[in-house]
Amino acid sequence: MATAPPEGPECIGEVESLLNEGLVLQERLGELAQALRQTAERLEQGQPPSPGAAAPLIEATKAFEGWLERVQRILPAPLEPDLPKALGALRAHRQALEEAALRSRAVGVLERVSSLAYRGAEEFLPLSTVQFDALALMRELKDAASLTDAARALAEGTHAYNLLLRLVTDSEMSDEEWVSAYQRVGQELGHELAIAAVRGRLYLPE
Repeated sequence: MATAPPEGPECIGEVESLLNEGLVLQERLGELAQALRQTAERLEQGQPPSPGAAAPLIEATKAFEGWLERVQRILPAPLEPDLPKALGALRAHRQALEEAALRSRAVGVLERVSSLAYRGAEEFLPLSTVQFDALALMRELKDAASLTDAARALAEGTHAYNLLLRLVTDSEMSDEEWVSAYQRVGQELGHELAIAAVRGRLYLPE
């Protein structure tokens, strides 16, 4: 079963900040490399380096060590003191966090669909069928190693389940949105379910 990393906007923001700092540091190290090559050329010509030549190198080394320490605190695996590899690990971690957030939103939509209730004495088979499928999809999403197209659609609000929930709960939809949602739900989830949603026969229990 796939294990989701810690998620949340603040975690992704921290990773993004470290990535930006790492890129600035990478640029600074490139400038230092050029300066060191020039120093080496002067040394070969018998010209001694300036007294402060080592200061920028020491400063950059300390900055890299501090940055790497902060990166290591949020990554699950130990890192080599290698800037390109650390940046690559951060990018992979950012992607994992983003996918975990999308997965969580998708599961939340499925949970709401599974909670829908029907105003009637008897079981409403079209709703029961959709809820059975939603539960199966929820199990699939929780076990999947990577995000499926369905998960992304649920997280982005474009899945038929999202539109079903909007028909049930969103009274502020425009006429165009209402017609589009009604038609899509009818086509993909069944006309009986779409009619029940717009006639107020479905609701989310509080």
